[in-house]
Amino acid sequence: MIEILITIFTWTIYFFSLFFVTFWLTTLLTEEEQPEGKGQGTPLVTITIPAYNEEETIEKTLTSVLQLDYLQQQVEVIVVNDGSRDATAQKVVDIQQKFPERRIILINQENKGKGAALNAALAQAQGEYFICMDADSTVQANALRMMLPYFSRPDVAVVLPCLKVEDSNSNNLIQKMQRYEYIINMFYKELMGRLDCIHVAPGPFSMYKAAVLKTVGGFDEHNLTEDLEMAIRLQKYHYKLIQTFKTNVYTIAPGTLKGVYHQRNRWYKGSF
Repeated sequence: MIEILITIFTWTIYFFSLFFVTFWLTTLLTEEEQPEGKGQGTPLVTITIPAYNEEETIEKTLTSVLQLDYLQQQVEVIVVNDGSRDATAQKVVDIQQKFPERRIILINQENKGKGAALNAALAQAQGEYFICMDADSTVQANALRMMLPYFSRPDVAVVLPCLKVEDSNSNNLIQKMQRYEYIINMFYKELMGRLDCIHVAPGPFSMYKAAVLKTVGGFDEHNLTEDLEMAIRLQKYHYKLIQTFKTNVYTIAPGTLKGVYHQRNRWYKGSF
């Protein structure tokens, strides 16, 4: 009897393993989503950087955004200082003074969380497209030119770049493991995009249609993972999320087990 149960269990595992391998292989062989148009011109875009105690990274992030290969007058940058207790706000002021010709807006508010910070920026944003940018990330210069053409389809609400861990941040085994983890996750996410089931639009340089964000009511200010909640809500209204490998954004991974624990604890609680 035990041998029969073991045999049934083994063949069941074989069956489901073969099913999933075949399923994902078939998905991989399907045609990749391609933009239908050659471009969207140079519409005004708003890049929002919510920041809380980011004095060590905000300058590098802002510099990365200001160096995008795009018409300077068509880029609006809004930094929301979400009650920082360090020199984050002063770092932004220094950048404003260094680049007086650029449209850089600083909003100072009490600490209300990332969702509230994004909504504060969305209320002032003038751009046709609204981009969320984490204050510890940098973006490839060609990002806007590579991502905008995907919006030629009216049902596309979000376009996502390939998210990677910054090479210079991979200093120890924990960070190296996360670097490869991100690469694998991006591969699966690209496959999920072909099935219209992308479950999250991560903070680093997710690009939205601003009008769509306002139509669905902005970001949830009470959710630990506002990016995941927004992705699911957009699909509830039958909007598409597109993942592209044509450009990259780089983030900083936690360097300690404690840091990884706190990060994943927030992710999983927010997902739940």
